[in-house]
Amino acid sequence: MLKTILICADDFGLSPGINSGIIKLAGQGRLSAASCMSRGRFFARDAQTLAPLPIQTGLHLNLTESLEGGEFYQPLPQLLRNSYLRKLNVKIIRHAIEYQLDAFETGLSRMPDYVDGHQHVHQFPVIRECLIEVLRRRYPEHRPWLRSTLPGTLSALPLKQQFKAWLIGFLGVYALTKQAQRAGFSMNHHLFGVYDFQGGEAMFLKFMSAWLAAATSNDLLMCHPATAADPADVLGPQRVAEYAVLSGNALPPLLERHGLTLLKSPRY
Repeated sequence: MLKTILICADDFGLSPGINSGIIKLAGQGRLSAASCMSRGRFFARDAQTLAPLPIQTGLHLNLTESLEGGEFYQPLPQLLRNSYLRKLNVKIIRHAIEYQLDAFETGLSRMPDYVDGHQHVHQFPVIRECLIEVLRRRYPEHRPWLRSTLPGTLSALPLKQQFKAWLIGFLGVYALTKQAQRAGFSMNHHLFGVYDFQGGEAMFLKFMSAWLAAATSNDLLMCHPATAADPADVLGPQRVAEYAVLSGNALPPLLERHGLTLLKSPRY
């Protein structure tokens, strides 16, 4: 039997090139899901183009990037420190989550299928408790699933990439999983796609092959494609490289070789 996995593209709404890349890949059948920065400058512009495509759509909770409207954000090191010291204002965090969910629902005319976090903030202390509380209240009957950052088998990857993946998981996945399960939320099994965003097409294809070889059913592979690089985005060139690999001829045979199929059902 084929193993079902998700390939999820992050950062929809952040730039025209990112939006274009995600929309085109979804139309090609190369994606399972798109994570949306609902307060991103370009989210509302392209949301209705994304909405009818046959993929899941989720909120990519942002608390580390300054976007629009003077909303709460802190640079990642500051947010991480304040969350672990529990110095974050719970009311402000709840409001930020509600505000972004409102914008998501306005743009796509539906609730999110799932929620994850830009730079994985959804799993940090204080934030994860607020997120679960808000989601339980807003969606009592049909709850979104949550992204787990638990890394899968990484032995085929360089130690640098293995360490980064394990560090991300260490920053909150076990506590989030425990709290999510207690509250009745589903999660993916493992997360793949963590690397240093360098190396161009050749390196991304190498990593993609290793991730897919290690993937099991209900795992998630995150990616960050774009058809064009935003000059202000340090990840811009690598986003274009990811798009080239994901839209090219290499992905279908890789999926077939490893007995994988993309999960595109309405709910995880």
